[in-house]
Amino acid sequence: MYELVSPVNPLAVLRYVGHLLLVFSAVLLVPMLAAFVLGETTAAIIYGSSALITAGTGVILQKVLPDFELEIKEALILAAITFPLCSLVSAVPMALFTGMPFLDAFFECVSGLTTTGLSLAPLSPTKLFFFTRSWLQWVGGIGIIVLVLGILIRPGTTAFRLYRVNFGESRIRPSVIATARTLGTVYFVLTLLSLTLLLLSGMPFYDAVCHALCAISTGGFSTQTASIGAYKGFLIPFLITVSCIMGAISFSLYPEVLKDPGALIRDPQVRYMLGLSVLGTALFALTLSGGAGWLELLHTLPDAAFQVVSALTGTGFSTIDIAPLSDASKSFLSAIMCIGGSIGSTTGGIKLFRLIVIVQLIRLVFYRFFLPREAITPLKVKSQVLDSEEVYHIMTYVLLYSAVLVLSAFIFMLYGINSADAIFETSSALATAGLSTGVTAPGMPSLLKLVLCADMLLGRVEIIPLLILLLPRTWLERRSKTEENRVKAEDKRVQEDTA
Repeated sequence: MYELVSPVNPLAVLRYVGHLLLVFSAVLLVPMLAAFVLGETTAAIIYGSSALITAGTGVILQKVLPDFELEIKEALILAAITFPLCSLVSAVPMALFTGMPFLDAFFECVSGLTTTGLSLAPLSPTKLFFFTRSWLQWVGGIGIIVLVLGILIRPGTTAFRLYRVNFGESRIRPSVIATARTLGTVYFVLTLLSLTLLLLSGMPFYDAVCHALCAISTGGFSTQTASIGAYKGFLIPFLITVSCIMGAISFSLYPEVLKDPGALIRDPQVRYMLGLSVLGTALFALTLSGGAGWLELLHTLPDAAFQVVSALTGTGFSTIDIAPLSDASKSFLSAIMCIGGSIGSTTGGIKLFRLIVIVQLIRLVFYRFFLPREAITPLKVKSQVLDSEEVYHIMTYVLLYSAVLVLSAFIFMLYGINSADAIFETSSALATAGLSTGVTAPGMPSLLKLVLCADMLLGRVEIIPLLILLLPRTWLERRSKTEENRVKAEDKRVQEDTA
């Protein structure tokens, strides 16, 4: 109890920021190598220097500060710091080698690491620019904390708490370190599978690499201005759709599927995803056809299916121009984006598991009208029984998500943007989807860029850790000495009772 109401230890957080920077310096080395391959020597020097400075800072923090065991709140703070800090670090070399304004470069890096896909790309982007942001999306998809756990953190309490605040308490291996490495292996194998499929479809190697990185991470950056619409035929959009779905399924499910393939279809989140995709395709096709008739409806089905899956999985690829769509079509896609994919995947949004809980809760409320008051009716998802605390947490998150969306859309409306576009753009950012009506552009006001950055970060870390980071009580002691002694005495009594 004491650790939850006391302020965090800034030195402990800084010590593990050192771990984070050391791992992220290795992430910056990949664009450096790509720059050499692509013949962009100046960019290679910039990225190499940035990697060296980042690694040096990380080593200094680790050497100067003593070792600490992270408490839960400190692990939450580290989770909240990770994405904005790494975005700042990666924005410096991007701004230097592209000549972009720093805010635009920061926006691009936030969009990449949060796997969103909204872009403020310069007028003449280079191949290195496209690869770098695709690489950032891939790294952000697996989660930088997974890299830290898999590479630097030794097994113990700190590793468990870092894992818990990022992925919950479920594990597919005996230790959280082994679980993190297994999840990383699954992610890597899925990426190779996606790359192989795209190469077999005839997509050029460079494009295939960039799109595979962005599809499995459900990011959505493309090397083409028209996104996937630039590729003719049925095969490439279909394989991209398959890759998006693979990235939107919980990675912890894949080892189980290898033992029992039927586990895939028995998973309630997968069933909801497939059901929503089919139903959403039909409804979105209706909005696209505008009631023009069956032939027009059938003609729109391929694009409708691709766009619905892209929105639901939070990927953000497109085969059609979103800007001229009707308000009904934009509103429908906004709702689909907010749902998102499975918990434990790379997607954003509210997530399918929370949607299932809400549906089950509504069903339970109606069901209890026909039962005696004393009847016990637990809330269950598959075989998992949810306690009241879990339900409170889910409902709180949904309310916070809705409040952030409404506030963000309202700010956009104050700048004269119509309600459908404002809701669409902020839904896309908060759900880390990346679809755009054209509102997101280099010329948009700086405040709106910052609002979208905040939405992308809130959507990626799921709001609560970032809010805890900003609470004064997180950093400052506000209790009297008497209250502190009472809390410590209570903790001691609980420990004695437990013993």
